[in-house]
Amino acid sequence: MGDSFKEKKMIKLLPLSKGCQNALRAAVYFSTKPVGTVVSRAEASRYTKIPTLFLAKILQTLTRAGLLRSHLGAQRGYSLVRSANQISLLDVVRAYDGPLDETVCVLDGSKHCPGDQTCALHEYWTQTRQGVVAKLASISVADAARSLHQRRNGNRKQK
Repeated sequence: MGDSFKEKKMIKLLPLSKGCQNALRAAVYFSTKPVGTVVSRAEASRYTKIPTLFLAKILQTLTRAGLLRSHLGAQRGYSLVRSANQISLLDVVRAYDGPLDETVCVLDGSKHCPGDQTCALHEYWTQTRQGVVAKLASISVADAARSLHQRRNGNRKQK
């Protein structure tokens, strides 16, 4: 019983890599800019607090996925390819982490689930995972930015 809360291993309902978490932060930041507005990597790094070299890899990945456009020359930077209302959180997750692994077992970490015949939670976890995927698909990066803005403003008012 001597385990502290920080020492306990948490189960991730949807395991997103650290890079994917940062890709979501970056996409939400870009969603606050009008389509076509060029943002430098340095500016995005300052705002998101993602180290510049790590952010460069993230921005390249989002560009290859068709979510951002890379600009060279005097106005070097990145911009959204389409409206932030048309880019879902699931688009960003798939762009960075690839397709979601539907076979990971909630009871056994990153191992493949043995299936509904032997895993007590298989049926329920499948439904939960489908719900999480549907939710991510229904939330645009613009929605996430608005929600973040409202939470930040609400926290300031409460102080």
